Amino acid sequence: MTHSIFDAFPTLETPRLRLRRIVPGDATAWLKVWTNPDVMRYLAGFEVDQATIKDMNGLVSWADGIYLQETGLRWAITLKPDDTLVGSCGFHLYSAANRCAEIGYELNRDYWRQGIMAEAVTTMLRFGFGPMNLHRIEANVTEGNEASAGLLRHLGFTHEGSWREKEYLRGRWHDLWQFGLLEDEFTLL
Repeated sequence: MTHSIFDAFPTLETPRLRLRRIVPGDATAWLKVWTNPDVMRYLAGFEVDQATIKDMNGLVSWADGIYLQETGLRWAITLKPDDTLVGSCGFHLYSAANRCAEIGYELNRDYWRQGIMAEAVTTMLRFGFGPMNLHRIEANVTEGNEASAGLLRHLGFTHEGSWREKEYLRGRWHDLWQFGLLEDEFTLL
């Protein structure tokens, strides 16, 4: 029998972070992330002033569902030794046949500019190009989100182009910047 990354939800660790399965008890902490206007500025989803615990419970179910359907993995980002969610990151649109997936992430505003997301995404990339056996990892960034684009460039991603008016966000159309990273381009240890 072949071992699958979906046999048991993988927990990933660094010296200061734990990336673990998102559970129903994370809904309140995740709501804090999703109701900050700075965090949501470039993210499609709920209007900041309208997100509810019920919405977050729906996101928890979505994260569990993509894992159970083997189409993605979404981790809670937590700082050790505390186990409280401060953000999330993960793979979605996973295709084993094409050996590719798309990544996404968000982080509580209180934890920006501390290298947390770079550490979390680097850990994800190691997992993606390692146990997941991916050949290509993609990311779409809403136009203007220079922080996210800068993170991806720092991690070796190439800006490959734009999806014109791909996303309707807060009353207007936005382009999405397409980034890609191939397994032989990934050089971080």
